[in-house]
Amino acid sequence: MISCTEFIPCYSELFTYLEEMHGRDEVSRFWDYLFQPTGDGIPLINFVKKEGIRGCWSYWTGTLNEEAADFTMYLNEKRGFFLNIMHHCPSKGRLLQLKGEIGITPYHDYCLHCDSYRSAVEKVGLKYLYNFNGTDHAACSMLIYDPDIFDGRVIIDEDTEIMDRKAADNEYFHRDFHSSMNMGIHYLGENYGLSSVEGFLERYTKNVYGPIFQAIRSDGLNAIRDKILDTYQKEHAEDAVSTDLADGTLTVRIQYCPAVKHLLSTGRAISPWYPYTTKTVMKTLAEAGNFSFAMDSYDEKTGAAVYHFSS
Repeated sequence: MISCTEFIPCYSELFTYLEEMHGRDEVSRFWDYLFQPTGDGIPLINFVKKEGIRGCWSYWTGTLNEEAADFTMYLNEKRGFFLNIMHHCPSKGRLLQLKGEIGITPYHDYCLHCDSYRSAVEKVGLKYLYNFNGTDHAACSMLIYDPDIFDGRVIIDEDTEIMDRKAADNEYFHRDFHSSMNMGIHYLGENYGLSSVEGFLERYTKNVYGPIFQAIRSDGLNAIRDKILDTYQKEHAEDAVSTDLADGTLTVRIQYCPAVKHLLSTGRAISPWYPYTTKTVMKTLAEAGNFSFAMDSYDEKTGAAVYHFSS
């Protein structure tokens, strides 16, 4: 499992992988798949179908607070507009931070994926203007409006609801990133097979877990154990994992996968390719320390597993 708190670099690396392997148009095809306005992907469409333009407020209230964004949102249903000003995007901001810390390069068109929300709002007759000015320092804004009501003026008055948040106001913990991870791995597997799934996950692990690789080379199985425990701590699921390190063998027992648990609780189907987010990542970490890795058991219904590393 890749933690939802680590999803953003995975997202960016997937865009880069798709373009390098299959061309820029393939990235756009993936975005169309991920943001498909059917309710099966990014769920904005479900909110706007139910609530109209207020659905934009409801959707981004959840996601932006869970992502600990620095933003100001405005909603005026009488004037027919929703405006979101992203002072600091936690997604692009995280990528810029990691570029400085570990040297990964954000996907060159990374911010353009957010324009794919357009397919959802236009499906229900709303219009969408996206201002990409400022994305080089993780800022942007979007205006969504009802063309039957909006007169072209963004007027903040007594009928305007305002939500202003700083990043420090919230914990960074957006569980629904697991859905995008699940869909991304499924897209690779269904279109390009197991070799592509494994190739991407190996690339991601090597590119993003560089500091962990260094720790493994110096501290061996202790570093792998610490990485696994840290992942489940970040998921608020310390009860799901136990480890035993003895006689040159690290055994890991997973009672349930928090990602699988979330996906099932929100009605998503688990991709048959999803287990490789554990199998391939763990195998790649093992190889960094010249250890062997074996998946002893895996329950696809719950993500419960037993696996071990050995010298």
